[in-house]
Amino acid sequence: MKKLYIFLLIVASLFAFKELSDIGINYYPKKINTGINYASVEISNKSTVILNPSEINYGTKKDKIAFENTIPRYMKTSGYWISKLKNPNKIILNQKEIAEFNKKIARTADGITNLEKYPQTVSQKSLRKIFNDRVSWYINKNYYNEAGEFVFPDFYISLTDRIDTGTKNTINIKYAITVKYCDVRIFPTEKKVLSGKTSKDIDRLQEESLDMGTPLIILCQTKDKKWSYAVAKTEEGWVETENLAFTNRKTFVEWLNMKNFIVVVENKADIFIGTNLKFADYVRMGAKFPYYPDEKHKNSYVIKIPSVNKNGFLEYKKAFINKENVNIGYLQYTQRNALKLAFKHLNEPYGWGGSNGEQDCSGYLSQIFNCFGILLPETSTQKIKCGNIIEFKKSDVNEIKNISLIQNAVEGISFIFFPGHIMLYIGNEDGEAYIIHAIWGLTSYDSQNNKTINYINRVIVSDLNIGGEVAGNSLIDRVSKFNRVE
Repeated sequence: MKKLYIFLLIVASLFAFKELSDIGINYYPKKINTGINYASVEISNKSTVILNPSEINYGTKKDKIAFENTIPRYMKTSGYWISKLKNPNKIILNQKEIAEFNKKIARTADGITNLEKYPQTVSQKSLRKIFNDRVSWYINKNYYNEAGEFVFPDFYISLTDRIDTGTKNTINIKYAITVKYCDVRIFPTEKKVLSGKTSKDIDRLQEESLDMGTPLIILCQTKDKKWSYAVAKTEEGWVETENLAFTNRKTFVEWLNMKNFIVVVENKADIFIGTNLKFADYVRMGAKFPYYPDEKHKNSYVIKIPSVNKNGFLEYKKAFINKENVNIGYLQYTQRNALKLAFKHLNEPYGWGGSNGEQDCSGYLSQIFNCFGILLPETSTQKIKCGNIIEFKKSDVNEIKNISLIQNAVEGISFIFFPGHIMLYIGNEDGEAYIIHAIWGLTSYDSQNNKTINYINRVIVSDLNIGGEVAGNSLIDRVSKFNRVE
């Protein structure tokens, strides 16, 4: 047994060395061009980029340094940036044009699923391949559990063994709607898998999160029925079955195509039920629900929310939501509205994959653009492919990038991207481009190769020079492209 344990430790060490080698990092002190989330990985159908820099040691590490944002106070409001625009109320795309834009994105970008046209059956073999591929990917990673212990392959294998895909070659799909906020997981477990022994804030098994009222296709469940494998419009993974209400196809399609609806336009909006206004849940920006236009209430709209009966099936309840937190139908797609929505998140916590009810850089943008009815793919890599794209050459210096952004990006509707991070362009000041973004942190290296991590963990306004204490570390050093969502 002792020999087996030593053998497994050697294998684990080889995995760790292989992972670092694969991304161009060795064990010797070396100055590298790194920063926020900077190593490519494949997770399920999700292409993303994430490496917790606190787990790579070069020289002396100064950890948990407070980030100092020196942006003047007057720049931290949407009104300042809106006042600089020539025509902030101009409609960029009307609802008919947005519908065409969404169709184009669905054709040209990965990560959008048409739930209404989803096949009635799926192949058991193809589904099993998805699960097995995930195991194959994860067992080659040097990850740890919350106790700081190395995660061995049997952990992932045991989770896959819990899955019930039946005995037939094809699986009949089911339909469901979420009845409360829930996480979407890579494997059917709440247990976390972390990049390092002390890293607690980024869970590698967190795919995304869903608000109440999200329609889902269910492909299979675990043997104990506690977890269901779900497909949403922009993501898929495991959700806890207790968060779902199952229904038939007709009711499901009606919910997908709801006619009279409100859209949440605040960062978070509370929902209440009953005459005593009992708290039901909160939903995030961009969530939408049918409402009853003929039912009058002084400060609230009466909405229809999904609920689950004792048999696990869908039933509806009437609920109340504050009128100030919502808009009837989608908002008009203007620069003013985009900037106002973006600044409602200012200083809100960062949450990788929507963990703990918050948002990461990509989820933040989805919430904003959902308010206009614009359906964007889940990841930053997918989002930057939407709309009109301008790519930089590797030889472009920062001055060229900055000038191009100011001349060609559109305030409030342009995304700025580098692998692992995506930001919203809000305008320029004194010849410098400015952004608002949900950001985990910044990593910097000095001339002696000593590393400092500035943990930010919130939505901030900044220029693109932050992180530039050493050449090659700033945001603009790594920016590779931007777009206009139009």
